Amino acid sequence: MNSVVISLGGSIISKDRLNLELMEKFSETMKSISTYDKFGIVVGGGKLARTYISDLKKYKVNDNILDEIGINATRINALAMTTFFDDVNSKIPTTINDAAEMIHNYRYVVMGGTEPGHTTDTVSTLLAERIGSRILINATSVDGVYSADPKTDSGAIKYRELSYNDAISLSIQNSTGAGANVFMDITSLTIAKRAGIEIFVVNGFNLNEYKNILYNKKCDGTVIH
Repeated sequence: MNSVVISLGGSIISKDRLNLELMEKFSETMKSISTYDKFGIVVGGGKLARTYISDLKKYKVNDNILDEIGINATRINALAMTTFFDDVNSKIPTTINDAAEMIHNYRYVVMGGTEPGHTTDTVSTLLAERIGSRILINATSVDGVYSADPKTDSGAIKYRELSYNDAISLSIQNSTGAGANVFMDITSLTIAKRAGIEIFVVNGFNLNEYKNILYNKKCDGTVIH
């Protein structure tokens, strides 16, 4: 089975409103790809998740419940994404096992989060490992991995390539420092390392990036391998 997994950041599709134009163009791009016959698409929670979580934090709602709310937001976004595909699951899987079973029946399997403590990046790498995908595209609102947040630090350096160990070290550094800018969490990177999954961190708004990766295994973002 020739498959690829795409982690579609919530910031790409869910801002003040759903970015329906991008969702439609993204689906059209995926349908045009002939080099892969199976696509796992994991969708983030975006503004919908952040709004609920930030509001409820003011009332000291515990993190486990906030995680559950975030997970449900990702599943709502995932269900919305399925409407732009044919040959796709109509029920959103709630576990990696469910998604792995569905991939045999559909060309596209779209899902959100699975359980508290697991980001959609972690879900993406677990899904890629489970179905044997060698490539993971991490589509974000930034065009790669930087030494610092490029939105606030004009001196931030963009990395063209990173080893798994360097990426893990950078993730740890950014998650503990002031003004955290975590491109992927440590768990997801560790899973990718053990499974030998090549990660392409790219600007998810640039549809040409998906084509360039899936046809040429090249990108203008950052490759982690």
